[in-house]
Amino acid sequence: MYRSVAIFVAVFALYFCKNRSILAQSVEPLPVIEFSATEFLIERPFTISVIIPQVENRPTIAFPDILGLTKQGTSTSATRTEVAGREVISQVVTQTYAAIRPGTLKVAPFAITVNGQTIRSAGTTLIIRTTTPPVSASALAAKIDKKSTLLITSVSQPSIFVGEGLRIDVAVYVAENYPYELHFDKLAPQVEAMARQLRPVNAWEENDNISELTPRPATYNGRRYIRYLLYQATFFPLSGQTTTTRTVHIPALRLMLTQSSVKPTVVTNASQPQSVTASEPLVLTSLPADVTVRPLPPHPLRERVSVGQFRLVDEVDRQRVVAGQSIRFDIRVEGRGQIAGIQAPTQTIPEHDRQAADLDVFPPTMQEQIGRANEQVSGYKRFRYFLIPKQKGVLTLANRFFWVYFDPQTGRYDTLRPQTVLSVINPGDNLDAGIVPADTVTTNGRGSVYSGLEQTDSTQQSINMPVLVRSLANVLIILMILGTLYVYARKT
Repeated sequence: MYRSVAIFVAVFALYFCKNRSILAQSVEPLPVIEFSATEFLIERPFTISVIIPQVENRPTIAFPDILGLTKQGTSTSATRTEVAGREVISQVVTQTYAAIRPGTLKVAPFAITVNGQTIRSAGTTLIIRTTTPPVSASALAAKIDKKSTLLITSVSQPSIFVGEGLRIDVAVYVAENYPYELHFDKLAPQVEAMARQLRPVNAWEENDNISELTPRPATYNGRRYIRYLLYQATFFPLSGQTTTTRTVHIPALRLMLTQSSVKPTVVTNASQPQSVTASEPLVLTSLPADVTVRPLPPHPLRERVSVGQFRLVDEVDRQRVVAGQSIRFDIRVEGRGQIAGIQAPTQTIPEHDRQAADLDVFPPTMQEQIGRANEQVSGYKRFRYFLIPKQKGVLTLANRFFWVYFDPQTGRYDTLRPQTVLSVINPGDNLDAGIVPADTVTTNGRGSVYSGLEQTDSTQQSINMPVLVRSLANVLIILMILGTLYVYARKT
């Protein structure tokens, strides 16, 4: 009896150890926290990045608040690598901080939660340097004037092309020696009113959605200020009135604030002097500006081209395909510009290329990712096609697809083409290489589950090892139970 029980325990231990080893192999690598340079000028930002490997969806991360630093916003990016023949996407989320004053700053240990996992950091020490000597308090107090508080509306450039990005910023500048305390009362409705005035007619808006009013050191006209960014957006003038030059007018804006100061006041019936707070309204007005929008040079596709700096990346699930079999073909346009307005690549059928005419192309599905970092709009737009070549031979997809854009830096159009070349074979050719012909195609362009059924040998049955091991374990368990009952019956 004891021998049977021992065998039973041993089989169970081996069974669960096997499952534990399988689970252990599937453990994904943990996210990693990285710091930027820990010694930097006060004008430079400090960043904390979290690298999440092998994740398709980007998680939301709550970065810590650091005393002496102010949050400036987050930026995101994705890296693609190939591991064991498959594409692996890793996400990078970066939080940017700005230092309020120079000196040495201690970043205490902190923890960040990513997809239910807690990642800890031991913290670090920051050395923040300044390039200008400190100014004495008496010198600062002597420079208080009407330019101590400013409302400034700035544009990225005074002249742009149709479709080129125009960034507009609205910020409050407060001198470092300003003796009053500012209060941003009823700021949200005022910023919304500013946005309505700033939006140009017939333009696409990419709003940065400023959610935090954070101070940041800045220099304007040689004077040091604390800058509060209120609004930031990038506008892309659409292709209307493409043959004439027009002007985008940035109007003057007004902002209502309250400033207060503490003044000592002697109270006669009290032994100690008391202080009162004196508040008064403050109205700031920005200067207007004009931006010239120039038409694009003549081109047959100028009504639908994108403007910016782009590149084209193409990939296919396999380069050898059987005639009549569907394949997946991706074209990804990535770069800086109006990502949302990118049109699908143009298709053409050259008269001298019969192979291009013998290709069925299904309408593409689209996926886009837009990021806003370093005051620029960038990202990518992917077009996924399903193709069915119908004739044996070499098929060059550069003869079938092309994408045209306008580069505002060079002032010229450029044409991008895919680099994929397909080798098409007839059904039955090179079957030893694992290519199975497809005689039916579903409506979305994918091969049918019945494709290549005539080449399937039903006499050869595959062996499912996990199912076989579980079946043998169940048989052993039943035999041990029966043996235990038999031994117990004989003893009684």
